[in-house]
Amino acid sequence: MEFLQRGVSTTRSFSNAEFLQRGGPHRGVSPTRSFSNTVLLQCGVSPMRSFSNAESLQRGVSPTRIFSNAKFLQHGVSPARSFSNTEFLQHGVSPTRSFSSAEFVQRGVSSTRSFSNAEFLQHGGSPTRSSSGTEFLQHGVSPSRSSSSAEFLQRGVSSKRSSSNAEFLQHGLSPAKSFSSTDFLLRGVSPARSFSSTEFLLHGVSPARSFPSTEFLKRGVSPARIFSNTEFLQHGVSPARSLFSTEFLQRGVSATRSFSNAEFLPCGVSPMRSFFNAEFLQR
Repeated sequence: MEFLQRGVSTTRSFSNAEFLQRGGPHRGVSPTRSFSNTVLLQCGVSPMRSFSNAESLQRGVSPTRIFSNAKFLQHGVSPARSFSNTEFLQHGVSPTRSFSSAEFVQRGVSSTRSFSNAEFLQHGGSPTRSSSGTEFLQHGVSPSRSSSSAEFLQRGVSSKRSSSNAEFLQHGLSPAKSFSSTDFLLRGVSPARSFSSTEFLLHGVSPARSFPSTEFLKRGVSPARIFSNTEFLQHGVSPARSLFSTEFLQRGVSATRSFSNAEFLPCGVSPMRSFFNAEFLQR
C-alpha cells in the first residue's frame, strides 16, 4: 500500500484497503479498491476506476465509474459515465451520459445527452435530449428537443420541439409545435400548433387550432378551435370548443358548449349547452 500525506492516497493492489492520513476517509477523501488501480483526488474530487466497486464521495462532488477510463473534474463540473452508469451531480451542474461522448457545461448552460439518457439542469439552463427523453426547465426558460439538434434559449425565449414532444413555457411565453415548422411570438401572442398539439397561453391571449390554419386574436377576443383541441383563456374571455370539449372561463363570463357551435355571453348572461352538457354561470 502506498500512502501520501495531506489526504491523498494512491494504491494499487489486488485486495487491499486504503486508508487516508490526517482524518482518514472522514476528511472528504474516499478510499477505494480497484482491480488494477485507484485514482484519488483531493478536496471533493470523486475517485473512480474499479471493476466492481462502490464509490463514495464527500463534499458534493459526484463520483463516476467507467469500464475503461475515468474522467474527473473539480469544483462543480459534472462527470460522464458511458456504457452503464449512473450520474450524480451537485451544486447546479448537470451530468450527461452518452454512448460515446460526454458533454459538460458549467453554470446555467444546458447539457445534451443522446441515445438514452436523462438530463437535469439547475439554475435556469435548459437541458435537451434527442431520440427519447424528457425535458425539464426552470426559471422560465423553455427546453427544446428535435431529432438531430437542440435549441436553447434563456430568459423568456420560446423553444421548439418537433416530431414528438411536449412544450412547456413559463412567464407568459407560449410554445408552439407543428409538424414541420414552429411559430413563436413573445409576450401575449398566441402560438398555433397543427396536426396534434396542445396550446397554452397566458396573459389573456387565446390560442386557436384548426386543421390547416390557425387564428389568433389578442386581448378579449374568443378563438374557435375545431377538430380536437382544448382552449383556455384568461381575463374574462370565454373559449369555445366544438365536437366534444370542455370549457373554462374566469371572471364571471359564462361558457357554453353545443354539438357544433358555442355561444358565449359575458357578464351574467346564462349560456346554453345542448346535447348533454352542464351549464355553469357565475355572478
